[in-house]
Amino acid sequence: MALRPFSVDGAQIANSATTYYTATNCMARVDACTITNTTSGAVTVTIYRIESGGSAGASNTILSSYSIAAGESYVVSALIGQWLETSGFIQMVASAATSLTLHLSVMEYTS
Repeated sequence: MALRPFSVDGAQIANSATTYYTATNCMARVDACTITNTTSGAVTVTIYRIESGGSAGASNTILSSYSIAAGESYVVSALIGQWLETSGFIQMVASAATSLTLHLSVMEYTS
């Protein structure tokens, strides 16, 4: 089994559900996830861990409308350690576009 680290660094979270990571031809485990609010007001974020072929909804919500204060960095502990099967993906949505900065690290496992 081969291991390959992958990261998303500095992505701005959109205000519509957007995919930020897909487990392509591998299984993947989330090792770290930090979201930073770079604005002067609170912004909420919702995070989904979705199986292949699925869509964002209540059944795959990892974090729901969590408010991140102005200037705060939040470690998303609910996402750390979560596994994605092949073609599973992570989507996020913010209450205000380009207000939250994402840093996501995963470890990909291939055979």
